[in-house]
Amino acid sequence: MRLALWIVFAVCCAPAMAHDRWANNEPVPSWVKTMCCGPEDVHHLTHDQVELRPDGYHIQGYHDVVPVSQALPSQDGDYWAFYRELGDGTTTSMYCFFTPFSGT
Repeated sequence: MRLALWIVFAVCCAPAMAHDRWANNEPVPSWVKTMCCGPEDVHHLTHDQVELRPDGYHIQGYHDVVPVSQALPSQDGDYWAFYRELGDGTTTSMYCFFTPFSGT
């Protein structure tokens, strides 16, 4: 759990902090920092929470199917979904979705 929190902090926090690397020390692209940031937006998922079906990725707790074409390759081999859970029980659209797969 501490590792997951550190990753979220490292990827998503203040620009003055050193958050230029994924957990595996690969560089975090600048577009990820601007498009997928915010501690309330990040969802570090287990393999049990994600299912790839013919129509796309089904994510436990997320209301829409994420098209395979929207999936991005994960830099650290984990699933990461970036969306915000709203106070009324709904969610925003998916900002970014990273999978350990290349989207195929």
